[in-house]
Amino acid sequence: MNFKTILLCSLLGMISSCFNSSEKKTDQGLLEKDRKELEDSMDSYKVLMYKFGKIALRSSLQKEGLSEEHQEFQEKLARVSGKLQQQNPDGSLNLSAMEYLSIFRDYRSMKTYVEKTDEDIFPTLSQGLSNDFGKDPTKKMTVLTPEEKIQAQNMEHALLSGVVMLSRDFGKEVSLYECSKTKPDLMKGGEIKALMQYYRGFLFFDKGLHYLSENEFSQNIQWLNENPTADLTYTRAVFDWPRITDKDCHTIFLSMNHLFRGFDRLMMDRAIDEERALEDFEIFLKGANEIGVSNEPTWGIETYLYLKKEEPEKAIASLNKLKTSDLLSSREKKSIDQAIEYLQDRKSVKVLNSVYDKYFLSKLITKYMFAVLNDVAWKKILKEQNVPYTEEAFKTIDAFKSFVKNMEQYTSGEQLKEVGKGLKETGSGLFEKAKELINE
Repeated sequence: MNFKTILLCSLLGMISSCFNSSEKKTDQGLLEKDRKELEDSMDSYKVLMYKFGKIALRSSLQKEGLSEEHQEFQEKLARVSGKLQQQNPDGSLNLSAMEYLSIFRDYRSMKTYVEKTDEDIFPTLSQGLSNDFGKDPTKKMTVLTPEEKIQAQNMEHALLSGVVMLSRDFGKEVSLYECSKTKPDLMKGGEIKALMQYYRGFLFFDKGLHYLSENEFSQNIQWLNENPTADLTYTRAVFDWPRITDKDCHTIFLSMNHLFRGFDRLMMDRAIDEERALEDFEIFLKGANEIGVSNEPTWGIETYLYLKKEEPEKAIASLNKLKTSDLLSSREKKSIDQAIEYLQDRKSVKVLNSVYDKYFLSKLITKYMFAVLNDVAWKKILKEQNVPYTEEAFKTIDAFKSFVKNMEQYTSGEQLKEVGKGLKETGSGLFEKAKELINE
């Protein structure tokens, strides 16, 4: 190969590389990258075990039209479904160690099926609740049209993503799974869709999927701007704003969407993203100031913008307010004291880059939002809105908590040894049976 050929190939390679790099950095390209990362994150033990339990319950409601592959596992799934209905009065499962090991054996034998099966091909959980999961043979399962089913399972996934978000037994990964199963694009615009997208946006943000998150908040912002008089009854209930006016409720919810879209953009790499972030922060502060909101997000954003504008005295005033927050650790408060010292010495650039940067700010606002969501009384809200089967639904959620927690306990390496040791000490032959279950 002569020198000219080598040079030409090198130039073509460089052009192709630049083109591909530019292509990947478009909004759409980065959004697709986030979607792929979200899909990959669903392949965890906890998520798959949770999904396994849901498939077992939901598939038990469908009596005909099952695929050949599903029919192969129908007996095992029915067995698991039956065990998930063995609940104590508080909703926890009344199962022995041997029964959990038996479930684990069934799960292991059909893990591939669980991974590739969409739980939404089966009836909804609410359809099962209307029939008490088939315990009463005289009752027929509620039949839904395709559109009604989409709406119902979207609501279920959205509610579950909110309820399990802060549960130690589930963790954020299960909440993210439920969130990923919602399909806002198949729902008509409205308050429920807006709340769903707000939750999706926040969870995607917390996961670092900033382009997916930005897309959710952008759709919400567009809808809220187009519907300034929208009924936000559920929003008021979820965020516990009982005494604010409809107009103020609209203003603050719109502002919160701008706040988190701004954070998404701030965490992105391109210069244009930071410009867009600053615009969102300005809109957030304008809305918050309109209705007199003064809290961690407003103090944090004020500080950030004052630092950007080189207004140290105003930044110090906001930092002093922020330092009073119960959300901050003693270490974080010391960082704020250090930031104030730097500002008093006119070292604002150093503050922005090392003490009070976008990661510090992002962590603070995420803490604030988790604290807000932690106070959401879902059961109370649903009962007040006369949502049917609320009590039964929460018992089912409690059963899933018990299921996921105990499956982890009984099937993790160290705990499995402990269970085996306990069974061996009984001298009842259960230890040998447990070994058979695990080794099959």
